[in-house]
Amino acid sequence: MITLTEDEKRMVFQLERCGRYDAIQEIAVFCRYTRDHDKKDTAENLLKKLRELSEDDCRELICDIQRNYHLPHSARTVGEMIAVARQKSGARKLEGHDIMALERFDPEVEHMIVFDVLSEKSPIGDKGSRMRLFLTETGYKKALENQDRHFILILNHAKVAQGHLYYDRADTEL
Repeated sequence: MITLTEDEKRMVFQLERCGRYDAIQEIAVFCRYTRDHDKKDTAENLLKKLRELSEDDCRELICDIQRNYHLPHSARTVGEMIAVARQKSGARKLEGHDIMALERFDPEVEHMIVFDVLSEKSPIGDKGSRMRLFLTETGYKKALENQDRHFILILNHAKVAQGHLYYDRADTEL
């Protein structure tokens, strides 16, 4: 396994996703747009280390850090605050669309679903994954068809209007 510096661990702690490809993409975008040379150097070194890992090893490393890492100080950035809150809640990370994904604000999007992938025949996601998607009416009908075929199980649904979510049931815990 690789060894990460404290700054690299802090960066991994804040990542939105656990998969190797998604993590590398997220860090690469950070590198491109940050103006802080020290953070850019940290991110570039972290990229090199993550690229050496297999998908499974990378996912294991990221998930372990996100579960067990503790900031050496109180959270200072929004990313740190979100990561700390996620860690404290024990909430399971969802694959698919981020809660603030641009898809949420598309005028044609009318539904948001959270679902478990039950079958390897599912057209989206890997068996065992929990996912969030923002969908058009057509996409939602396809999701319902996939649920009828026992490929997925929809756990939560919300109507989407101008980016606002109107949940069918507020008591559903994910």
